[in-house]
Parts: sequence; C-alpha cells; structure tokens
Amino acid sequence: MPTLGIFVKQPIPGKVKTRLGAKIGNDRSAELYTAFQKDLLERCHIEDVKRVLCFSSPASNSREFFTELSEDNDELWEQPKLELGERLKQFFAEALKANGPVVVIGSDSPTLPQSYIEQAFELLKQHDVVIGPAVDGGYYLVGQRTPVPEVFDDIDWSGVDVLDQTVQKVQGSGASLGLLPPWYDIDSLDDLMFLRGHLNALECAGTTDEIPRRTRKLVEEILNALATET
Repeated sequence: MPTLGIFVKQPIPGKVKTRLGAKIGNDRSAELYTAFQKDLLERCHIEDVKRVLCFSSPASNSREFFTELSEDNDELWEQPKLELGERLKQFFAEALKANGPVVVIGSDSPTLPQSYIEQAFELLKQHDVVIGPAVDGGYYLVGQRTPVPEVFDDIDWSGVDVLDQTVQKVQGSGASLGLLPPWYDIDSLDDLMFLRGHLNALECAGTTDEIPRRTRKLVEEILNALATET
C-alpha cells in the first residue's frame, strides 16, 4: 500500500513558527500552526493510501496530543531526535519496507492541493524520486519508490538552496526525477499576507472547497489585529 507521511510538530508556543511568532506573538503563532495541521488532516484523504503522522516530541505528552488529533486509520511515527535529513532518511527506510511508494509532506502549507499529492504517487509509477519545489528554495513534498537515502545527506536545511542541493543529489545517485508544480509554505508575516490574498482569491473564484476554514478565520483575525495596532 502507498504511504503518505505528514511531518508535524506539537504546537507549543515558542517552539513552532518562531519567525511568525516574532511578529504576531508566540501564542498566536502556535494557534495558527494548530489550525494548519487540523485543516490539512481534514482535507487530505487519499483512497487506498496509508496515512502516517510523523510527529516530533518537544513535550512529554506529544504522543497523546497526536493520538487525539489523528483519525481512526492513521498511524503514528515518532521522529527521532536527529537533524531533518536523518529523520527523513529513517522514515523512508522504514516505510519503503512495505513495498509501496512513499510520499512525505510537511504541515506548513494549509492550502496544498490534494491533487498534487495524488500526482506525486502517479509520478512514482515511472520515477524513482518525486519533488514538489517550494518558492522559498526548499521543497514541500518529497517521495521515493525505492530507497535513495543520499538525497538527504549534507543538505543545508536552513539555507535557500535546499532544492538545488537535493536535485544535485538525485542526479548524482542516478535516480530518475518526477517534478510537481511549485507551491508555498507559510513561515513569515509576508507569507501570511500572501496566504490571505490567496484565500480571498479562492473564495472569489468559487473554489470554496479548497479553503482551509480554521486557517482562514485565524488569518483574518491576526492580520486585522495587526492593522489595528499599527
């Protein structure tokens, strides 16, 4: 069975979305990230694909938190306390043992179309690796049909050339690459303002089924409050 891993983190103020927290407050930032996760999990259901919440555990009750957040058929996988590349490498190594393709996404893009994830699994029928480029220089999705662990080695995860470094690793491995359209994550106040514009555009276009409702409500509250303060 294909596997979709969703990398999530318990939304503890000061531990998540810290760039946003510096502008809107850590409590609000954590609240917003909670909405991201809930909206993503509510919208992201793909038939005959196993869904795994890959959670980091900054607190002792992290497993309990994600047990409550998860749905009946979800599985939980606790991320090891290692740098991101090693965590991804370990998850892919374990998930690929089930002999099905594996796709991983983060939880920083509440508007990510489910069709992109479905397209990733389609691409993995013909390619060894699939990547969804993010506009900030990283990627919002990565998938493999066979282990290619070197794509996670020696990557500057905090830099702006994560995508370029990863593509070079794919080329060096001899693996074939499938590519998705670019998409965006929400990490900064500018990103949040773009998100509001995108959500308004989706509503204006009549595609309300693609609007993450919890996120939409909070984005309006936060940005309206900021406008009042200034």
